[in-house]
Amino acid sequence: MLQLMLKGMGRPPLKSVADLAGVSEPTVSRVLNGRPGVAPTTRSRVVAALGELGYDEVPEPTRARRNAIGLVCGEFNNPVFPTLAHHLSMQFGRHGLLTTVAITDPQLTPEERCISELVDCAADGLVLIGGRHAEVEHDLRLYEELLDEEVPLVLVNGRATSLATPQVYCDEGAGAAKAVRHLVDLGHRRIGCLLGSRRFIPSRRLVNGYRSAMAAASLEEPAGAIVETPFTLEGGRAGATRLLHQGITAILAGNDLMALGAVQAATRAGLDVPADVSIIGYDGTDLMAMTDPPLTTLRQPFEDMAALVVDALLSEIDGSRRFREHFIFEPALVARGTTGARKAVAVTSSPGT
Repeated sequence: MLQLMLKGMGRPPLKSVADLAGVSEPTVSRVLNGRPGVAPTTRSRVVAALGELGYDEVPEPTRARRNAIGLVCGEFNNPVFPTLAHHLSMQFGRHGLLTTVAITDPQLTPEERCISELVDCAADGLVLIGGRHAEVEHDLRLYEELLDEEVPLVLVNGRATSLATPQVYCDEGAGAAKAVRHLVDLGHRRIGCLLGSRRFIPSRRLVNGYRSAMAAASLEEPAGAIVETPFTLEGGRAGATRLLHQGITAILAGNDLMALGAVQAATRAGLDVPADVSIIGYDGTDLMAMTDPPLTTLRQPFEDMAALVVDALLSEIDGSRRFREHFIFEPALVARGTTGARKAVAVTSSPGT
């Protein structure tokens, strides 16, 4: 690794250079190490800032096609992320491209670090799944900088209207409407919603779809029918316990893990699924057909989404840019063993986990 020297001084502080040049620290690092993925105008600002700070000998960037794609996604303890990574890797593999997966973690490996490492390794393009573009109050400066530096980029399962790059996501609102209609057809009227944090755009879409479908069915939203809880098995179990105590007979969950937690909560309350309470998940990974009972869920079309992501990213890499809009898929309702006709039940258990 190149070490810049100035009269006995070592490597310049990245933050000082970044602040002076008006760029991120990863961009400064790429310039200092001669890495690709920095636009000429941006590189010029960094070089000028280094000059002002008294440093020189900045290496020229080198770039060679590596036939490698960087995939950045969330934790793998939720099966939706490895499922998407699997389908994307298979689809890229059919084009002779190797996929490198970076798993984000807010403390250990935040998204910015994952992206920086992949760009430093000269990945030909990036796919970002559920990153900061999935947050309602998102800071997109890093993404904007990537686009300014002409790094090929596709966003999955979020929404950032200000970014001119392909975006592929599923419509949780349309899925919620399908779920509510299914439950209404089964005779349910007291339908609850287990919601992930509302700071995420998918959660907002889900709850909006739930409320619209309840109104379309001329149903009042029961008091306390929406419970915000973590996207985990434990979160689903705790949230569902609250809903069941309020006499909810059917639950729509924000993901499959939460739905499985709801099944556990119903069982611990002495209720039968689906005779006493119906439960619907969201994501629809293959494992959900193997639960007991098999989970009714809203399945994302992983294969079709992956195929479009690959085509879109390849068009960004080759410069044709044929896919610049948002592509919205609808999840399919897969009815299995956790939904059934409504049965009146008096729930007397106390809230708890």
